[in-house]
Amino acid sequence: AGIDPVYFGFMFIYVGCIGLITPPVGTVQNVVAGVGRLRMETVIKGTTPFLLAYVLLAVLLVIFPQIVLAPLRWMH
Repeated sequence: AGIDPVYFGFMFIYVGCIGLITPPVGTVQNVVAGVGRLRMETVIKGTTPFLLAYVLLAVLLVIFPQIVLAPLRWMH
């Protein structure tokens, strides 16, 4: 498909992490709410700014894959 395997692997893990903190699955949010004995609404309100930053970064990484691949090229 013409996709760099390192970039694909990074994005696969990164988007998977976003999926763990977003409803309806929100496994990480469920654990935080349970351990902290907080209401789910409180946890969602607290994580929303971070979620928006993660999604914005994901969009930037899709538009500019060089952000992920540049450190790899510096190592060679």
